[in-house]
Amino acid sequence: QQQKQQQKLLQKQEQQEQDHHRPRNFQKMPLVTPNALTIPSSPPTSPSIASAGRKKGIPDRNTSSSLMIPIELKNGCSEEGCLIESDDVMITNAVRKHFLLHFGHRDLDAIVSDYADDCVMINVVNGDRRSYHGLEEIRKAFAEIFHLHPTVNSTFHLKQIVANRNTATATWTATTPTHIFPESEDKLVYNEHGKICKQFFSCQIQDLDTPWYVSDE
Repeated sequence: QQQKQQQKLLQKQEQQEQDHHRPRNFQKMPLVTPNALTIPSSPPTSPSIASAGRKKGIPDRNTSSSLMIPIELKNGCSEEGCLIESDDVMITNAVRKHFLLHFGHRDLDAIVSDYADDCVMINVVNGDRRSYHGLEEIRKAFAEIFHLHPTVNSTFHLKQIVANRNTATATWTATTPTHIFPESEDKLVYNEHGKICKQFFSCQIQDLDTPWYVSDE
């Protein structure tokens, strides 16, 4: 009798552990365009590892790859090899659209629409801190950012997304004809309507004396 009780207790603990690691239900989002590009998600290093994870009750994060919306990449944007750790595919896709679609296509109206009316954005660039409040200031800020990132001879590489509940962290690198962004990070907080209500951006910008795309010859 005592052994049966211990066995039931172990089964209960195992079930609680599985529930703790299980992500929230994913919801499929509509495709952006039938001609768009898709993300190469981060698969397990081998099928055996994926199988071992499922046996232990660890969710296979690669199952969410089919729910990633296709995005047409323009103006030097890339998400090749992007590492994703997320419990919410809706937030993950919102982050991807923000950077790769709205910023990548330099769509000012679309990128402003990502934000809540009472949003706050704080940018720290080379130690210089600036804050923006509300949609009007956000629009002015991105008009300056778009000017700094021309559509010609610029690159943007989304390297990692970590999403947990209503927050997300995006890590990326970029180049423009006159600057290099070697390692940049955005921390985003989303409200109940899926809009960005808080954002903290930090980076170090390096100036280029000679445009990177000009040959030394």
